[in-house]
Formats: sequence, structure tokens, C-alpha cells
Amino acid sequence: MGLKAKLLYDLGLIRLRYHMKQKKLIEPLYEKEGTLSKNPAMVVYMLDGRWAMGGLGDCLHGIISLYIFCKKNGFKFKANFCHPFMLYDYLEPNEYDWRIQPKDLNYSLVGTEPFLLPCSFRKNGGTVSQEANCMYRYLLHKIKCNSNKEYHIYTNMHYAYDADIYSKYFHQLFKPTKALADAVLKNKKRIGDKYISVTLRFQNLLGDFFEGNYPTLPEQKQKQLISKVIGKIQELHEQKLISGKVLVTSDSRKFLDVVDKLDYVYTIPGKVVHMSYTEDMHFETHLKSFVDLMMLADAEKLYLLVTGDMYHSGFAESASFINNRPYKVINF
Repeated sequence: MGLKAKLLYDLGLIRLRYHMKQKKLIEPLYEKEGTLSKNPAMVVYMLDGRWAMGGLGDCLHGIISLYIFCKKNGFKFKANFCHPFMLYDYLEPNEYDWRIQPKDLNYSLVGTEPFLLPCSFRKNGGTVSQEANCMYRYLLHKIKCNSNKEYHIYTNMHYAYDADIYSKYFHQLFKPTKALADAVLKNKKRIGDKYISVTLRFQNLLGDFFEGNYPTLPEQKQKQLISKVIGKIQELHEQKLISGKVLVTSDSRKFLDVVDKLDYVYTIPGKVVHMSYTEDMHFETHLKSFVDLMMLADAEKLYLLVTGDMYHSGFAESASFINNRPYKVINF
């Protein structure tokens, strides 16, 4: 643990940064005038288009973290996940009904206090848990100081950064809708009951996945990267580190179409989009991301392969937490 992380998280100096983000970035998106909330001391996870909080894995971490926070401290919890799709179209309540309609929320600063609590993902030298615990203490202090408002939380906090904890609360909150369950079953019939998975995140490197301003490689270097990654998959297969049927997931359809030619590889049909970089709310647009997530969750073991400028994604790790499956990162 570095001195910077100790000062920021353990001594709480980062609270000033949280406060500034709240005042400068989130509060201007709310109305200054309004009425008191009809739901005092209700904590709401927010993903409504006002602020993006990363990809699907990050958002689920945020929801589960806030649910645990509320459960431990006796606050009512709801999730307003309505942009760029309705979460309950894919994952519906299981043991706890977290749903709330946007029309039932208070969007004035008179009745609501919004917070922006984004993870730094170790950029400040601390651990994921160290940062999450700091966010937890900050949020608890702020709510206890004024419990007469709604609390709208924009966060990807990783307070449940442990497979046992994450799995327990994921299943309390969620179960696949029939549409998602049917799509997952269709793919399981094709691949079989037992499989391992390999996940790769290219971002824009191969030129077929839009995610902000990340670079795209020249065509020749794209071919070299694809060849290198497929070579690594073949090497792992020859070494018996991966055996049987292999589910390969990626943000690049270009890569998936090439690797799908290996006789032991299965890829899920469809195109992947990043939820933070599309305004398309159609059900089918986002279905593949959820099918990927739930198929990965049932893999016997999950691998993330990373080389060069590829992204060290947390998506496969989050999926591994759902059913507490083994997970390993291979850098090469």
C-alpha cells in the first residue's frame, strides 16, 4: 500500500474529491427547485443517462455494492437502471424487488442528494477493497447527517469484490428473464454442458467495436494481433490447459469470426456493443452482452487473455463471481 492511497482512502482525503464531483458534475443535472421526497432515506442506484459508469460488469458491481450497503444499514434500496436499456428486460428481481420507475423519483435538490462515486481501479495505488471501503464510509456519513432525502448514487463501487459475497447477493437480486434464459439455453444446447471460456477485449484495436477514442491498428498489425492471439489459444489447447469445448467471447466480431474456425471453439452469434457508447435501446442490441455474461458464469473455468494494447477487462472476472468459478488472467 502506497502513501498516496493511505492518505486518500485510510485518512479520507479523497472525500474532498467526492464532494467536488458531486457539486460540479452531478448536482447541475438536477433541478434546484422542487418538493421534498416521498421516499426519505431511500438509496437508489442510478443509471439513467445522466452519467455513464462503465460497462455491464461495472454497473452490476455498483448495484450489488449499494444493495449490501443498504442491507447492512437498514436503508430501502432501489435500482433505476433505465439507460440505454431497462435492466429488468434481461435480469428480473429474484428474492428482493429492486425495481422503481423513473417517474416515482424526485429529481430536485430540495428532495434528493445525488452522488458520483466512480472507481479509480487502483490508479491511486490502493486496492479495490480499500477504495470501496472508503466510499462506503463516506456514503454512510453523508446519509446519517441528513436522512430526510432520497439518495441517488451513480457508482461502479466494487464493495463486493469477493466471489463468495458477490455470488450470494447477485442471486438475491437477480434471475434471468425468460427471454434471456431461452437465449442462454439455446447456446448451451449447441456447446454442451461443460466448457471452459476464453475472453479477449480489443476495444477499438481491430476497428469493429466503438468505444470512445481508443486507437485502431493498421490493417497489417490487426492481422498480426489476431494471429498472435489465436496462436496463444492453440498453444493453451495443445498444453491441455484448455480442453474440450472452448467458449470464446470478445468485443470484436472480426476476431470471433476467425477464431470460430477452430473445431473446438464455440462463439455466441451476434454483435457486441458497449452500453456506454450506444443510444440504441432495442432489446436485441444488448441481448448478446447478457448471454455472454450468463454463459461465462457457467463455464468450468474462465480465462482472460491480454497482450500488447489489449484491455484488461473486468467483465469475465465479474462473470466468474456469479457462480464462484475459477478465473485466471494470462498475460503474454
